[in-house]
Amino acid sequence: MFFLITDLIQPINCILISEEVPSISIVLSERRSDSLKGTFIMDNKFKATFFTHRPRTEKPTSWTFEKSEIKFKGDAILFKNGRIWHPYQEEIKSNEVNRVLFSGLALKLSGITNEKNILKATSGFFKIGNECYGGRLNKV
Repeated sequence: MFFLITDLIQPINCILISEEVPSISIVLSERRSDSLKGTFIMDNKFKATFFTHRPRTEKPTSWTFEKSEIKFKGDAILFKNGRIWHPYQEEIKSNEVNRVLFSGLALKLSGITNEKNILKATSGFFKIGNECYGGRLNKV
């Protein structure tokens, strides 16, 4: 049973930093069978739980934001520099993506907060750290 659990939940250290407000980041620290789980952080303080979900045949890459009873979902748009990545093209490999937009996140958060830095950060790009490797563990 222990081996099954460690296969499903593996540690990871993937840091996404807002390009607009660098004090806001998403630290994805747990790999699950269908997602990466982490925390949405502002000024080194926990704000919410955050998930990124890999694309499926019928669904694009997506995100989930959870805080108490609040749960928002949306699509994530991945880029290599200024070029969009998607699973049906062959020019950009998934481990080459270095930026992400969380479509609709700022709009949904505007209904629960008026914190300008959070809204500014979530309406722009997040830089994907080198340790992320397209959501896979970067083995050196």
